[in-house]
Amino acid sequence: MLLEVECENLTEIFTGFGERTVRAEVVAERAVNETRRYLAANVAVGEHLADQLLVPMILTKGGAFTTLPLSRHSRTNIDTIGKFMPVEIRVSPEKDRSCTVEVGERNGVME
Repeated sequence: MLLEVECENLTEIFTGFGERTVRAEVVAERAVNETRRYLAANVAVGEHLADQLLVPMILTKGGAFTTLPLSRHSRTNIDTIGKFMPVEIRVSPEKDRSCTVEVGERNGVME
């Protein structure tokens, strides 16, 4: 199942994959709940797109976005990038359970 949310500057896709012994209604409900959570958060990007934006932001010399709390995959991606690139990725939690992710120079150097 695919749910597509078109916004002014991006399109978010939410998926639900069938599993053995899991009713189709449960799969659909999971995807709908994830979509509702994203829409209610009023953030720029969803949690699964957040980790994919980090490398392009490094290549374009930085930027920032708001998202839901970071997934474990996003946190691992940030740690891995930090070992190879001279950048700083700052994650600032917000009061509403969202966060702001900022990509910028580390020690004034970004190649």
